[in-house]
Order: sequence, then structure tokens, then C-alpha cells
Amino acid sequence: MSNERMTLEEMTEKYPDQWLFIIDCEISENTELLSGVVFAHSESRDDIHEVSGNYEGGAAIHYTGELPKGMRYLL
Repeated sequence: MSNERMTLEEMTEKYPDQWLFIIDCEISENTELLSGVVFAHSESRDDIHEVSGNYEGGAAIHYTGELPKGMRYLL
């Protein structure tokens, strides 16, 4: 894990088509993710859910690619 804070655009460029587990999130007034620190990344959503289950504190999960048809985020 890097402690580098990145914008959502930078994360998408650095980790294309990957699931991200993001900590130390900066959120807009409209609850949009603006920036954070990538704690873990993987092509597998299951890997990220495993990491997130062991983490205590505020965090976000984001996919940097286009979601397959029929797949949705759960909030």
C-alpha cells in the first residue's frame, strides 16, 4: 500500500479496470468520492471484499472500469 493521496481520475489512470479499496477518503457535499489513498487494488471484486471485511474505519470501494451489464454498486 502506498500512502499517496490521489484523485479519482489519477486512480482510474493508474489502476485501469480494477476494484479499489480506498481509505482516507475526501467526499464532496454531494457524497461523490474526490480523492483518497488506495489501500488495496485487484481485478477481483472478491479480493477487495475480503480486505474490506478486516478494515475498521471509513473507506470506499470503487471500480475503475465499465461495470458489466446488470452489475450495480451497493451503497
